[in-house]
Amino acid sequence: MLKTKNYIEGTLYSRINKATEDKLITEEMVKWTREIILDANEQGHDDEKINLPVKEDAERSIEFALTLAEYLFVLPSRVNKGLIKNDSH
Repeated sequence: MLKTKNYIEGTLYSRINKATEDKLITEEMVKWTREIILDANEQGHDDEKINLPVKEDAERSIEFALTLAEYLFVLPSRVNKGLIKNDSH
């Protein structure tokens, strides 16, 4: 989603940091992002202490993706439509 917003260069973490600096996403979204990334990353390593993902992990990832999409795309679109309606009066 960040690439769609022209955050193309660098690693995922550097794009997240740049988006935060630019106030595209909030610190709370960054914390949630890192939590999702770390959870997914842990499961990619061969560590017997790490629990395998469960249905709730998938649901949490989907909830995050939908929330981020709404924050980055849906809400700004609604605001712009509201501004356009107000400008036409």
